[in-house]
Amino acid sequence: MIDTHCHFDFPPFDDETANWVSRTAAAGVHHLIVPSVAVSNWQTTANLANTFPTISFALGLHPVWLHEHHDDDIEKLDHALSLAPKACVAVGECGLDFAINNPQPEKQITLLRGQLALAEKHQLPVILHCRKAHNELLQILNEFPRVKGVLHAFSGSEQVGLNYVRRGFLLGIGGTITYERANKTRNAVKALPLSAMVLETDSPDMPVSGFQGEPNLPERLTLILAALSELKGVSVEEIIHTTSQNANDCFALNT
Repeated sequence: MIDTHCHFDFPPFDDETANWVSRTAAAGVHHLIVPSVAVSNWQTTANLANTFPTISFALGLHPVWLHEHHDDDIEKLDHALSLAPKACVAVGECGLDFAINNPQPEKQITLLRGQLALAEKHQLPVILHCRKAHNELLQILNEFPRVKGVLHAFSGSEQVGLNYVRRGFLLGIGGTITYERANKTRNAVKALPLSAMVLETDSPDMPVSGFQGEPNLPERLTLILAALSELKGVSVEEIIHTTSQNANDCFALNT
């Protein structure tokens, strides 16, 4: 399995990281993609990938960390991407989040457009975050038809999912589907094509059912796998094969 979205530089993984990597591998998760959130953690995520061959990383400016981003950060990102090693597999985490306090939509949109332009320039996929802003995000993606990637933490309707799939994006399927009450998302995932899905935990966020209040762990990707297998009515082996191939193709992982 491939966990396509795991903040492995956050607690608790920043302590005894090698042990966490071993635990993750023992659970059958053989590769992690660690997106960054701001200039302040670009080097940390790069160091993880440099230390552990089972980790890849992405460089980006997350909308929730909007207060940390400065006018020249797009220029800094361009420079960092031009020097980044092969283990840098995407631009992200980037996107729009109009649910945060003081969202400053114009600033968010400017930063997103800048990052999509860099993804196009450096021929990299993007890892997208979106809350309360799908219409705006989809309109902006229309300006960059050559940019593809993953809509992280998909939790929308079937129609929302199709809007991204038709633009060539994959859907990041995470812990939301492990909750029986999440009917809208579960029904959407059941209806949408497995060929457009990848697995993710968003660890240490988005805990799976039964572990509320605890940090999420990449080893719990197995629980998301089981839930997706049940929803789609196909074997876990087929889920692993298809989602891993999707991740490999999108991020050029060659795992």
